[in-house]
Amino acid sequence: MRRSIRQPIRRSACAACHAAGAGKFPRRGVARLAILGLLLTWGGFSAFGAQTAGAPPARLQAELERLSEDGGIAVGADGHAVLTIHPGRYIPASIIKLATALAALERLGADYRFRTHIYRDERDNLIIRGFGDPFLISEEWRTIATALAAKGHFDLPLNDVVADGTVFASDLDVDGLGASINPYDARLGALVSNFNTVNLEVRADGTIRSAEPQTPLTPLALTLGRGLAAGVERINLSSRAEFGAQYSGELARAIFAEAGATIKGAVRTGAVPPGSVLILAHRSTRTLKEVVRAMMDFSNNFIANQILTVLHMESGGRPARLRGGTAILGEFLVSRIGLSPGDFHLVEGSGISRGNWIELAAMLKIVDAFHPWRGLLRYHGPPSLDVLAKTGTLTGVSSLAGFFPATEGSRRPFVIMLNQPRSVRERVFRLLAGYYADPAAHGNLSAGATAGE
Repeated sequence: MRRSIRQPIRRSACAACHAAGAGKFPRRGVARLAILGLLLTWGGFSAFGAQTAGAPPARLQAELERLSEDGGIAVGADGHAVLTIHPGRYIPASIIKLATALAALERLGADYRFRTHIYRDERDNLIIRGFGDPFLISEEWRTIATALAAKGHFDLPLNDVVADGTVFASDLDVDGLGASINPYDARLGALVSNFNTVNLEVRADGTIRSAEPQTPLTPLALTLGRGLAAGVERINLSSRAEFGAQYSGELARAIFAEAGATIKGAVRTGAVPPGSVLILAHRSTRTLKEVVRAMMDFSNNFIANQILTVLHMESGGRPARLRGGTAILGEFLVSRIGLSPGDFHLVEGSGISRGNWIELAAMLKIVDAFHPWRGLLRYHGPPSLDVLAKTGTLTGVSSLAGFFPATEGSRRPFVIMLNQPRSVRERVFRLLAGYYADPAAHGNLSAGATAGE
């Protein structure tokens, strides 16, 4: 077996999604060159892509082995491994998001929509109960406000706004997260808005305002903004567990007021009182498939672990916990993908933890199973390659997993997991693509991938 996984691994380079405003996810354009193949020249070796789906020439294999000093490389073809270099256990980083996404898409369904419920009690308090929507952004709150106004719920004055995040446990610590105010350290929660972050502008005179026109400045955001340096900065709301729900309540109150609501009381956190009446069962404007696409585009760790916690919630977990979702993911990998429990160890689903590890062959199986959803991945490398893939990066870890183009009806997954200080991921990728990317398949990569379109 290949040597054990390396340990000096620190912070993920993946940051939280900063596109809370537009709700659009710019995807790389696919410029398709009119070429028959990609000619790769390396040290005297020249080969048109995918002359064979088998093992590469000895000189190419030797170079791949040299570059993956402490890493593993695998390529598959239609369910079989055709190249395996340094099999063993490796830290996957963010490519493990493919496993999280696959489990959610198959267990919850691609058209699943996250929900948020609004109640009214006998004292005319408005209670908001969250169910873990990872994309509860300001625009979503405006959609909720419009629906409430249309139903006449803003016609009479309201008292308090109560934010209920009790569907999730309060101690949702994620291994690998730090205690910073950076977006990638955002805490999970059943009721959190804008990825549990706030985007603030601090002017030279100390004035604080929202850096997003669609997001009102709330009292909590103003408090957290004091002491920040001048400029624009997105910070998370994780210094206290209840801040996520409190901020959501404040944001909802401000947006509801803009939509015509009169709210006389305060914003506080708490559970839905007995006897409260459900007045709106809101379903997200985004399907799970759309949320997964955004997660992949921005490599958003927060979304990945929110999805896993929701998976536990929808399986009856109360309160829902990340470790419950991780257990479900593990069971899925065994029962659906056919892995052995000894093939992997996962403590969370985003890849930010250095406690995650997986066997090279097991990761290739996961990628292969993701094939129907490959259209949710981004293009990687030169547009002419038509490669869809997911990157992963931690200090001392660089990974890449996805699909080389193959003729319709065929699958050509690949995995690169390098647990070494020197990142040569892109060099390895180019060498593999030069040999395994089928030139006859260019332009056909998404053929038959309707599930992932």
